[in-house]
Amino acid sequence: MKIRIFTAIVALAILVSGITACTPKGGYLVQVMKLAPEDTYMITCMDAKEAEEDPEFNFIYDYMIDEFSFMMLDMEAWDISALAIIETDWDYIYVLMGDFDLRDVGDFLIELDFAEGEYKGIEIWTDDYDYSVAFIGNMIVAGEKDTVEVCIRRHKNEESSMYDDEDMKAVADKLTAASVYLMFGPDLMYDIEVLSGGIGFKNLHGNDGVLDITGQLKFNNGANAEAAMGNIEDDLSMEFDATSIDAHLSGQFIEFTGEMEIPED
Repeated sequence: MKIRIFTAIVALAILVSGITACTPKGGYLVQVMKLAPEDTYMITCMDAKEAEEDPEFNFIYDYMIDEFSFMMLDMEAWDISALAIIETDWDYIYVLMGDFDLRDVGDFLIELDFAEGEYKGIEIWTDDYDYSVAFIGNMIVAGEKDTVEVCIRRHKNEESSMYDDEDMKAVADKLTAASVYLMFGPDLMYDIEVLSGGIGFKNLHGNDGVLDITGQLKFNNGANAEAAMGNIEDDLSMEFDATSIDAHLSGQFIEFTGEMEIPED
């Protein structure tokens, strides 16, 4: 089974910059959440433009690009703004955002023996193995055909999405601007029974050897949030390699900041 994206990112020690484009409230993250299944395990969203320009961010940028290489799309020729991976228990959905010439993308897919089609008014290309690539607004969405068609139905507001989940939406709307986001459901943090959570990674102070973390955890009530505060530093350290943690209660939420050391090459 493929290694979970979050585990790989933490193991590879995310290198991030102080960029703000992948922000909630209408930004890349929310756009992706509106395509994701309501029971999504996790979303990873990265500002590709700023990551590419920041030398400290090359490691995770290269890693994320490599994750998309199986799509066999000529990404280097296109103006990519963001990359996102939607992870469910059974599938992965890959999302590219940017300014694309869809005719060029279509020509490239023809070379790869994809056949052009349409689903609910959305252009969708499918190969002989039922792998599909759809053009949804400014997004190129890739995955198994059935999964991509479900994304199209969410885009058409015919099915509920991750952003329609009030717990997920509440966390996403509280997150501050960052370069990389992780949005996750209740199954990620095994020692804490959260309803939803989100973390943003950025670099506030430049070459100080650490990246900065801001996050939100939502619980089903204030009492459970307060109970979790007792071990929150240990839990965040274990789950996210976080240090210098500053956490406080805010109703049903634990809000926290922290740091993650950037390893030397």
